[in-house]
Amino acid sequence: MANDPIKFIASVEDEEIKNIQQIAEKLREKGCIINNVLSFTGVITGETSGKEDSLQDIKVKGIKHIEEDGEVRAC
Repeated sequence: MANDPIKFIASVEDEEIKNIQQIAEKLREKGCIINNVLSFTGVITGETSGKEDSLQDIKVKGIKHIEEDGEVRAC
């Protein structure tokens, strides 16, 4: 059974920022949709395909942290 896609924010390891496009491509190969690749800050945003049980299933070499992207509301 497929899960709902999970929107995520991935932080790339400092020494791997120069390879951020290749890391984003590896995520695409795992079925992710990549929304933004922010080379200057080392951040990749996107969403999973829905086939994964958790975000750890898509973590690839060069990613330091990956977490669910949540909405922030200003009151």
